[in-house]
Amino acid sequence: MPAVVQTGRSLTLEINSVDVSVQTAEVTLTPSQTVDQYITLSSSAAKAQPVTWALTVRAFQDWGEATSFAEAMVTAAAAGTSIPFELALSGGGTATGDIVPTYPNVGGAADAALEMDLEFQVDGDVTFTF
Repeated sequence: MPAVVQTGRSLTLEINSVDVSVQTAEVTLTPSQTVDQYITLSSSAAKAQPVTWALTVRAFQDWGEATSFAEAMVTAAAAGTSIPFELALSGGGTATGDIVPTYPNVGGAADAALEMDLEFQVDGDVTFTF
């Protein structure tokens, strides 16, 4: 059976009611969940706490473009309200939710493509469709 290499590069954000498809090098949706262990004199039990999510994006800076993702992120971060995202899953399906926008970094090495690393906290739950 041949190996299937899947990439995680298809991300769409809705900023000011406009869908922005981001040119990315890397997109990762990471869960974080704590499990507490309760121990008493007579028994023990594990209790899973709610999951929180972070969306990490490595994208290319596109300042000055007609539909600049970097400039849209500045606008969204200044507004301070959550924005919807849709991440295409490898093999089909999507992960959707809302993220709290952050400001992108500006500039970089003179001999490299200018990238920006962004980490967004997901506001609420992530919905998966397969």
